Amino acid sequence: MSAHVVVLGAGLAGTAAARSIAARGHRVTVLERFEAGHVRGSSHGQERIFRISYDDPTYVRLGLAARTGWAALEAETGIAVFHPVGMLDHGEPDRLDALEATGAATGVTLARIPASEAATRWPGLRFEGDVLVQDIGGWLAADRALSAFTLAAERHGAEFAYEDPALDVTAHGPGWRVRTATSTLDADAVVVATAGWTPALLGDLAEAVALPPITVTTEVAAWFAPQPDGPTTTWPCWCHRIEPERYGLPAPDGLVKLAEHGTGLVSHPDERSFTPPPESLDRLRAYAAEWIPGVVPEVVRATTCLYASTPTDDLVLDRAGSLVVGVGLGGHGFKFGPAVGDRLADLTDDALAS
Repeated sequence: MSAHVVVLGAGLAGTAAARSIAARGHRVTVLERFEAGHVRGSSHGQERIFRISYDDPTYVRLGLAARTGWAALEAETGIAVFHPVGMLDHGEPDRLDALEATGAATGVTLARIPASEAATRWPGLRFEGDVLVQDIGGWLAADRALSAFTLAAERHGAEFAYEDPALDVTAHGPGWRVRTATSTLDADAVVVATAGWTPALLGDLAEAVALPPITVTTEVAAWFAPQPDGPTTTWPCWCHRIEPERYGLPAPDGLVKLAEHGTGLVSHPDERSFTPPPESLDRLRAYAAEWIPGVVPEVVRATTCLYASTPTDDLVLDRAGSLVVGVGLGGHGFKFGPAVGDRLADLTDDALAS
C-alpha cells in the first residue's frame, strides 16, 4: 500500500531520495526552505568531481553503484550529467599506495604512471612522483543533476514545495507530523536531508537517530582561464593528495575550477559569507602558479559553498524507526547521488515494513 513520505530538503540527497522513493510507488512531498536551485547550501553550481579513489572500500563500492545510477538517470530523463574526462590522483606516496590497495581489494584497477608520462598526457598540470589514473572518473553537471532528479521524481508523482521550510518534526500516532510556515503535513515516514540545518530542525530527535555532530564550513572555489598560448589539452579531474588537499576539474565554459578541501571557516548556515576571503584566493593563485602551468594564475571568478561534515567525514544514511536521515555529505558526497537516493529509499521501505 502506498505510504506518504515527506522529504525535507531539495538538494542532492533530498531530490535523489524523492526520485527513488516515488519510483517505488509511495506518495512523496518534498519541502525546501529556499527557492528551487538556490545557492545557499552545498548542491548548487555547474560541476562536481566523480571519482572512485578512496581508501575505504565502502566508498569505492558506493561510487561504482553511483556510476551505474548516473547512467540510469541520464537514460530516464534524457539529461546529460556525466562527463568522462578521467580522474587523476597524485601527491604523497603513502596516500597513493592506500588508494591503489583499496581499489585492488574491490576489483578496481587504478593505473599507476610516472610523472613524465602524466605531464606528456596532461601538459596543463605539473606532477612530482607517480600518478594514479582512473578512466571511470570525470565530472558531473551539478545543476543538471538536480534538475534530472527533480524531473524524475515529479514524473513518479512527487510534489515539491519551495520556500516553505519545515519548522519542526514531531511524533504523531504511528508516524510523524511536519509543521511548516504555511501548513501541517502528516507522514508515515520522514526523510531528513537538510545538511547543516539538520541539528536545529531535529532538536531532541537528533539523539534518537544517533546523529553525530555536523560542522558547517564555508569553502572557497575559484576558476582560472587556460593559457592563451599554451598547449592544447583535455583537462582531467584531479586530486592533489597533500596537505591541504587540492582538487580541480574542467568547467563547462572552458575555465578550470580549483579548490582546497576542508579549509573553510566554521559557519552557521544562515550566517555564512558569500564573499571569498582574500587569503583563500591568494593561496589558490599561488597554487595555480606552481602546479597548474596550463592556466593564467589570476582568478576569473570565485564563489563560496557550504560543507556540512561529520567528524570522520563519513556520510550519515540511517534511520530511527520511520525517521530517516541522509546528511553529512560534506565536500565529497555529490558523486554518490543516485546510490544515496537508493539507500535512503531502502531505509524508508524498511521503516514502513517494520
